[in-house]
Amino acid sequence: MTTDRALRRSALALIGLTAMLGSGPSTVLAQAQVGVPGCTDDAPVRAMRESITFDSRGRTIRAHLYTPRGEANGEGLVLLHGGTGFEMNSILFDAHAIQLASRGYRVILPAYFDAADPDARRRTAVARAWRQAALDAAEALSAEPGMARDRVALWGYSRGAAVGADAATAEGSGVRSAILVAGGGAVEGSVAGRDLSVLLLHARRDEAVPVRSTLRLAEALREAGATVEVRELAFDGHQYDLPTWCEAFRTTRAFLENRREAGDGPA
Repeated sequence: MTTDRALRRSALALIGLTAMLGSGPSTVLAQAQVGVPGCTDDAPVRAMRESITFDSRGRTIRAHLYTPRGEANGEGLVLLHGGTGFEMNSILFDAHAIQLASRGYRVILPAYFDAADPDARRRTAVARAWRQAALDAAEALSAEPGMARDRVALWGYSRGAAVGADAATAEGSGVRSAILVAGGGAVEGSVAGRDLSVLLLHARRDEAVPVRSTLRLAEALREAGATVEVRELAFDGHQYDLPTWCEAFRTTRAFLENRREAGDGPA
């Protein structure tokens, strides 16, 4: 990443609606359209979304940045999309990201494919580019007001989970927490002494990433020196339905809150 860590902002979109503005039909419609995924524990929406870019190894990476409009809690989360890409997954995760920001988190959703096009002939080089983009997104988020490098966690789904595992265990990574959903794969190196805590979430059955792959990843992370928790979601399949996504993000928040209450910080 360049020495200038300032994010380049454009197309500011204020998400200033709250769930308590009123009880008329217009309020219900606004809630359905903006920032409320439909979970039973949705919070009043008090966040803003910006379209931004940042640099990673000379490449321009697009991203969405979500910022609390109320009090921020000093914690950040990097959301790493799955294999269908930034455009598709930004639609999937947008309302959940706004909900996180409404609860005080700063969230960045980077288009890490911008760092290198998927290429089966250059898997190692592409994986390194994606890993660096994830780390640079975390670094960019840590430069936001009231943030610090060790208070940013990584969150990844499917292919993004593999990228998150790679980034969290990379040499020199300052990440201390990661939440990996429907992910598998292996890790390199050791994180012994770095206090890395990882939450792995998987469905009961998954046709794209078998549960055994997630369990192998858990074992590899433990062998590398990380503290690992594995949780099963009550769903069969890889493309989760809304209640399952609600549970995944509810469990994510609980994991980060428990880290904070234990005095370890979120990341």
